[in-house]
Amino acid sequence: MRILRIDNWDGTPGGAQDYIREVTAELGARGHETRVVQLTNSTGTLPAPTGERFAVAEGRVARLGEDIIPNAPLADRVRGIAREFAPDLVSLHHFDARFETIAATLPELGVPIVVANHDAELVCPISTLVRPGGIICDGGIRFRCLFTGCHVGLGGPYNLWQRRRFDARIAPVARVYLCPSRSLTDYLHSNGYRPAIHLPSFARIPAEVRAAPALDGGPESARRVGYLGRLEWYKGVDDLIAAIALARSAGTDVELSIAGDGPFESRLRAQVARLGLDGHVRFEGRVVGPAKEAWFASTGVIAVPSSMWENFPLVALEALVRGRPVVATRIGGIPDIVDDGETGFLVPIASPPDLATAVRRLVGDPGRAAEMGAEGRRRVLARFTPELHVERLLAVYQAVLDGRPLESGGEAAALVAR
Repeated sequence: MRILRIDNWDGTPGGAQDYIREVTAELGARGHETRVVQLTNSTGTLPAPTGERFAVAEGRVARLGEDIIPNAPLADRVRGIAREFAPDLVSLHHFDARFETIAATLPELGVPIVVANHDAELVCPISTLVRPGGIICDGGIRFRCLFTGCHVGLGGPYNLWQRRRFDARIAPVARVYLCPSRSLTDYLHSNGYRPAIHLPSFARIPAEVRAAPALDGGPESARRVGYLGRLEWYKGVDDLIAAIALARSAGTDVELSIAGDGPFESRLRAQVARLGLDGHVRFEGRVVGPAKEAWFASTGVIAVPSSMWENFPLVALEALVRGRPVVATRIGGIPDIVDDGETGFLVPIASPPDLATAVRRLVGDPGRAAEMGAEGRRRVLARFTPELHVERLLAVYQAVLDGRPLESGGEAAALVAR
């Protein structure tokens, strides 16, 4: 099978680009070829072994003309790549940078289009699906988005036009929408993007982690909660810091280790100082490779406190496969990964008191935390491996190529046995 991937996005490389790179490697090991066309303002590495990168302007204002006006040279190059590579299908990973050119060109290629959804932007302009006050939105990009208090701002008309172009050009020829979480599957289906199929993602599991037993960091790690990820306003790290303060004031000896960086870091540091948590909250910066494994070993519980939409946070999988229970908010795809009361605890979004209670339950009972971590590791290895994901992905691709009808809301796993 030959797959042409179109990834038109802007900003810092993240989970979607890691996914493209990793799934390409898995498919290649099975004899399937992938070519990537990446349109981005990032100067990071191409997210796959083979492909071409096309630069775009930085910022929505600078990109406005690029996005809404078709670019003939780019369209010709995409057509040329399609002729040279002769793909069996196209996988569209974002509909963002230079979207008018993509909308005009992809239907002309004459091959099936699969839409891979790494976020909720098809049903929410800013992919949060949460209104101010912690109100979960039912989705749907409409003019009301300009008046709900959401952080849409002046980008609203842009988003409305972008979605209109997708609905007019891509949606009529899209064969299937792949969704990592059940929640996003339901959102897309209810907003008319069908068939929406649930295809859980996966965590890249190093061989040494898969072969080794759960990490044992000793008694010091049992009282340490860890956060790993970008320091952004929607990640809920401020709620986690507030929860640590509440837990400590209630008599629980707990510390917090924050691994990651981002634009919200200065505000978080100020919050730590204001709450008198200096010495109990540490900022580790980015951790990768052996440092990442050492960091996981030094923690007893991992927190995923996001206050906005999380499609399928891989850090939760990474924690569980290393035998660490997870305390997380009940939003987006998180409940697909964390089984409440069995592999961790789920709490409402933006609720430091509930988060503090969950932290205290695990930090105060290391034995139970270890049992939950071990069960989480077992479930991840049974449900969320790269091998299982690619097997299910190929089943979806083959169903598309065979012209078989796909049931919206269904599970990709159900296609494997057919």
